[in-house]
Amino acid sequence: MFVLIFFGGAVAFFLIAMLLASTSSKKNAGSKNGGAKNGGSGGSGKSGGSSSSSSRGQAIQPKRREEMRLPYRYADDMIFVHGDSVWTGIALPTAIDEYLNAVELQAMAEAPARALLNLARGDRNVECHYRKVYRPITAQEWAEELNAVAWDPTENYKAYNFRKAEYQERIGAQRERNVLLVKLGSMKRKSGDSGVLPGGDDPVEESGVTRSVRDAADAAAAGATGVHDEHLSPELLAQWTQVAREVHESLEGLGGTPLSREELVWLIRKPLHGDLPVPAEPVLGSRAWGPDQFDLVVDFSGENRKTHIVLHQYDELTGERHTSYTTTLVAASWPTETRFRQSTAWARYAAQHVDFPVEIDMRFTLIPYLKFQDRAKKISGNLVDEMNDMANSGRAPGTQLAAQVSRAQNLVDDVEEHKMPGMEAQIRFTISAPDLAELERRRRVLEMQFKQDLKVTLLRPSRQQWRLLQSQLPGDAPKLPIAPYLRLQEVEQLGAGLPTAGTELGDNPERRSGKQLGWVGNLVGWAGKTPVHYSLHVGPARNDGGGVAIVGASGGGKSSLALQKFYEESESGVRCLVIDPKTDFAQLCYYLAFGSQVNDPEFPLDAEAGLLGTPQSRFQPVNPEFWAETEVVDLLKGQAGVLDPWVVARDVPSGRLLAETMLRGFLGDEDYQRVRLPVIEAMATVVGWYNSAIRQATEQGLSARDAERQVPRPTLWQVVDEVARAYDEALASGDREAVKDLKLAQMLLTELRTLPYARLAFAEKPQTLSAMRKRRTVITLRGFQTPASSDPRSWNPAERLAATALMAVVELGSQMLDVGYEKNPVTGEVGLRPKALFVDEAYVVTATESGRDLMRRALKQGRSYLAVIVLITQQAIDLVQIEDSEARSGGANQIHTVFAFKQKSAQEASLVAPLLGRPESDTKVSNSLQELRTGVCLQRDVDKRVGTVAVDLVFQEILAATDTNGTTRPGRQSVDPPLSVWDWTFMQEAARDDRPAEPVAS
Repeated sequence: MFVLIFFGGAVAFFLIAMLLASTSSKKNAGSKNGGAKNGGSGGSGKSGGSSSSSSRGQAIQPKRREEMRLPYRYADDMIFVHGDSVWTGIALPTAIDEYLNAVELQAMAEAPARALLNLARGDRNVECHYRKVYRPITAQEWAEELNAVAWDPTENYKAYNFRKAEYQERIGAQRERNVLLVKLGSMKRKSGDSGVLPGGDDPVEESGVTRSVRDAADAAAAGATGVHDEHLSPELLAQWTQVAREVHESLEGLGGTPLSREELVWLIRKPLHGDLPVPAEPVLGSRAWGPDQFDLVVDFSGENRKTHIVLHQYDELTGERHTSYTTTLVAASWPTETRFRQSTAWARYAAQHVDFPVEIDMRFTLIPYLKFQDRAKKISGNLVDEMNDMANSGRAPGTQLAAQVSRAQNLVDDVEEHKMPGMEAQIRFTISAPDLAELERRRRVLEMQFKQDLKVTLLRPSRQQWRLLQSQLPGDAPKLPIAPYLRLQEVEQLGAGLPTAGTELGDNPERRSGKQLGWVGNLVGWAGKTPVHYSLHVGPARNDGGGVAIVGASGGGKSSLALQKFYEESESGVRCLVIDPKTDFAQLCYYLAFGSQVNDPEFPLDAEAGLLGTPQSRFQPVNPEFWAETEVVDLLKGQAGVLDPWVVARDVPSGRLLAETMLRGFLGDEDYQRVRLPVIEAMATVVGWYNSAIRQATEQGLSARDAERQVPRPTLWQVVDEVARAYDEALASGDREAVKDLKLAQMLLTELRTLPYARLAFAEKPQTLSAMRKRRTVITLRGFQTPASSDPRSWNPAERLAATALMAVVELGSQMLDVGYEKNPVTGEVGLRPKALFVDEAYVVTATESGRDLMRRALKQGRSYLAVIVLITQQAIDLVQIEDSEARSGGANQIHTVFAFKQKSAQEASLVAPLLGRPESDTKVSNSLQELRTGVCLQRDVDKRVGTVAVDLVFQEILAATDTNGTTRPGRQSVDPPLSVWDWTFMQEAARDDRPAEPVAS
């Protein structure tokens, strides 16, 4: 049995500056298991199960033995001191490697080796420590931060995120953390190799006076607290910090960030908790630490068994003991020659092929070129001598020895030719379990899997488990009598294991010039075992494009994701406008507002008439607050003229271009070309009238802005009237040629005024739609006839009318989102309110060049107005063309995130691949897109990473609201959703109650 208590300050584990501490006020804090924490006054720790007082001035218990304490003396966000050695750490970014090609994988594998070569360019060995661990998601903190960045969150939105935080913690969501620790050197000068890295001078020792003061203070502190302290001068720490910065600069190719003090504390606590949760205790920020001020970082007891360690942790409140079993296996043998393959990269293998967490611990020493060369020559010489001895004694050398001699000589040749450093390393794998039987099962599985797939033999050293556990702690490692398992090898070994490969995907905030850009958005699903978070405006916040694409065949799940994001964003305060040809978005709003009433046969009648929730309707909302912030506009039931191009466009010249585009769309290219000349002349005439009226108004003293407000804009109705007038004049004058052209134009345009969809563009006095200032505005095109083809040349007249009207609605929507600054209702500050335009069946808009131009303009303009455009479509070709055009014009990446759902053919999948940043010929991506299950997609995030994501709707109520399947929707929507999200049901719970909880085919 052993008991270990770990003290230290800040974690600046002990004192930083004696003078600062002596003048600072004393701080007290509650004790934990007999030890002070969080800056409390110093005191003895628990030993052998007994506790002692931690209050300053009370009777002092017998001093705690120093060997019961881990030797951490100081830590900040750049360096930490372990005994006499100084270390720095770098948290490596995790990159998803699922769909990388061979060249990209090779680059990923070579990056660590290139960085390590920079460290080993001097003439001294460099000790390093690589750790792969899994850290549980701190979801509660995530929810609080997400709620804090929302513009105007509803109470249900806040509850929604807190419930999702609870959900993630309940299922044990965690993130992979990869950390590289580098030893900078020793605090004291030693004979021989000090270990200080090249490029940094050996930090000088303190003066005799400073040392005398320090020693006196240390003695006083030790007498008062039973904990030996010492003074680390600010000058000394500053010198080591500079050495650490130089190390980080040499490793910048890895893209990592300095290991924070908080992360270091967690890294220390993790091995000593096994599979038990590490408590989320606070770690205080920078401050002065005195000789009697320190933190209790970890307090545990355990049993050192022959083949494993039994770890005990105690509940602070109840005293209940929790136990975990942990063991470490050592890589005893590797294949003589290994070929780099993604599937067998040792650092990522366990995470992909076993169903329990496996932590990796690799201690290695970088050996400079000349030393490595000497080692290699010595090994080669010894093997040659052995072969010669065997030959001289009359024995034939075995094939194994001959192969070893050949490999050793090849190593010598490579080292001499490339002047490369070497590495002496040992790789270990740690597993933990709640009981011994499960621990043994996991051990057998891991050993078998490694032997079978990697040809690597794992052994569990007996009577060395405590030292192996200690070796996982950051800092110097205890000496291990298992040297035969050390391997001398090239530095590429670390990179060949793909240590930075994982399943990280989604929102990834970054810091530029000390400022954080972006945040971690709503939970949308899972990449493997890792949660994927995404919010629409994180891309623009990181100075990326303002577009999102959701692509997939019918039934793949794209509508469910789009509807979920619509709900989340609108509830957060994003002003959402939806172009909804199929009424899916309207149906979501109806269900969340009116509940099971949506199944009443008369409900659609009141919805079409716009009576829902009014005194004239018997259908009243079960969630009045939600309905009050929702507006559903049935465009076909609306008045004529709402889509007049001069009403829709930003200004008169833009309206002139849009008018021609709409008429071309309504009539088709062939008919439009026949009437184009009289139409252009009529437009020029009515625009001339408008310009003349503006000039007259300004001459009368009005400002240009006031004149634009008072003078009515041109209308398509006037254009048709002008064509009819010209026809009458030509007829009266007997001009047969003019009559021929004008007659066709007059006939076609007059008919347009009465046709479905087209009539929306014609009125003598057109009126715009509502101001759209609610959280949610849904413009439905009930009965919209979606074109069956993306080729406009094959559209019939009804499809042309519908497609053109849809394009005009999109233009209208983009203009309505173009609003200025507003006062934030939460903070009171003035700023741009985030906005989002959802365009369903977007391929209809992007099928024409004019439609693609419209989308490009909307994407570019929207970003500057904090407006994101979400394009939802079954066909990707036109979205690809938008991206390609952007690339050619130097404005690429307007679509910052793509979600690609199931595709029904190889041809369709190949068209989606470029949206994901992959070539059309990428068979891996193409095959995956065709094999995706409902509710699973490929995501390309803002960082251009691509991976598989299983969308998770989480709540039974969201599952019901987003169900677009006419067969299953009535049943799911037969129950009213609770008013508060706190009362919503997790889909997992619904499944246990035998209620349907499968993804919806949308």
